[in-house]
Amino acid sequence: MASTASNKLVAAQDDVAHRGARRTENRQKAAELAPTTDAQGLVEFACECMSGDCERTVRAPLYVYRRLLDSDQYLLQAGHHAFTSYRTIVQLGLMRIEERA
Repeated sequence: MASTASNKLVAAQDDVAHRGARRTENRQKAAELAPTTDAQGLVEFACECMSGDCERTVRAPLYVYRRLLDSDQYLLQAGHHAFTSYRTIVQLGLMRIEERA
């Protein structure tokens, strides 16, 4: 039983580390002077979920993501995630911005 609890703790820590790494990657992209955009002017960011195996991306306007970073209480996640401790603030297609509840 202790092994199961230990494994769950390690998995949770890995998931938090994954989210932190994705946020750092996105923060660096948002800090670029001219990040790559698509034809609609959207920047492709990594999903900031806690699922270590998630490799989804989210396209969002740069100014929206920068405002999200300024508040430091929101996450940018692909629309396939749902967490009980967060509530959706903005959802545009597969892009969703969530706030800690």
